[in-house]
Amino acid sequence: MNMTNPSALAKEFIENGMLKSFKVIDAHTHMGRMDGTYVSKANADEMVEMMDKTGIECCYCSPHSALHDTTIMNGELEEAMKKYPDRFKGYYLFNPNYHERYLSHMDDILNIEGYIGMKFLPTYHRYPLDGANYAEAFEFADKHGLVILMHTWGNNDPHNAPRHVDMVASKYKNLKVIMGHSAPGELDNSIEVVNKYDNVYLDLCDIHRHSGIVDKMVEKVGADKIVYGTDAPWYDFAYGIGSVLFSHISDDDKYKILRGNAEKLAKR
Repeated sequence: MNMTNPSALAKEFIENGMLKSFKVIDAHTHMGRMDGTYVSKANADEMVEMMDKTGIECCYCSPHSALHDTTIMNGELEEAMKKYPDRFKGYYLFNPNYHERYLSHMDDILNIEGYIGMKFLPTYHRYPLDGANYAEAFEFADKHGLVILMHTWGNNDPHNAPRHVDMVASKYKNLKVIMGHSAPGELDNSIEVVNKYDNVYLDLCDIHRHSGIVDKMVEKVGADKIVYGTDAPWYDFAYGIGSVLFSHISDDDKYKILRGNAEKLAKR
């Protein structure tokens, strides 16, 4: 082990191909086919196979079908959570353009085992986070203390920039917000929002591939406010784990990012 990074966890991962001290939780994943491109090993069975190889205990997931198909809605996710109750927990995808349909099934979050919250994709759905069709979903999430994973892209995105998260967090104090991708176009603004509110977290998904990003996040907001996510099956689990293990932070902080924080967020 290079003495510039004397991490026992990194050494453990190199020697075993996975962590033995604890299992990792990935808080931002997908599942299933994606039209227009090819994603290998993407269904639930294949995802579990990959998880077993890299020491991933559980994925918090929203399948590709849920993101775009308003007929199947969250059906693929619910099947996966039923088949693998210890391996998948779910975000109820909410499409504001069909808000009445999604609101009518909202109690599924409380009644179906495995749901931890909701996922919002304002840019994909071309509907701003502060639009009226999101209001009842936010109120429901706030009432029940749910997690909301919302994409944030930055560069003054008109649908879900850090300023939108600021608005949400100032109004709804009981929900838990994960800033999906941490708005890579406005990371410093994302950091400012996370430091402003106790219930807002940065997400390593996709942005983890930039050199030094984990160190910067921990320095600016602390390890308690960061969750590990990979966008799997788009990114390999091990690649994302390596970005944390080979950063220059303590092993205690690596544990928080790779498991501890996500575990706390999922508890109601």
